[in-house]
Amino acid sequence: MKTLKNKMIIDELFKNGKNISSDVILAKILESESNSSFLFAVSSKKFKRAVDRNYIKRLMKESVRKLTASNKNIAFIYIGNSIPSFADIDKSISKITDKI
Repeated sequence: MKTLKNKMIIDELFKNGKNISSDVILAKILESESNSSFLFAVSSKKFKRAVDRNYIKRLMKESVRKLTASNKNIAFIYIGNSIPSFADIDKSISKITDKI
């Protein structure tokens, strides 16, 4: 799993990417010419403590780790209001990948 870090690619993803939403996760998807890259985001306005944001990102990364999406840049954005369980995250990401 490759993490998306290039600012130009991230800007392109958020500008031209296709939105797919699930229960607590919003995904922005854009085709790419290289391997798949992923971005994970959690709002610092909803979750003041970095510990909570990092925990949610770790849950999303673990759920995505077993995915195989070919040649796509995907940003997973957590839009829930409370700290989720792994089952909730996994279910939401599964719904999103079924729609892809």
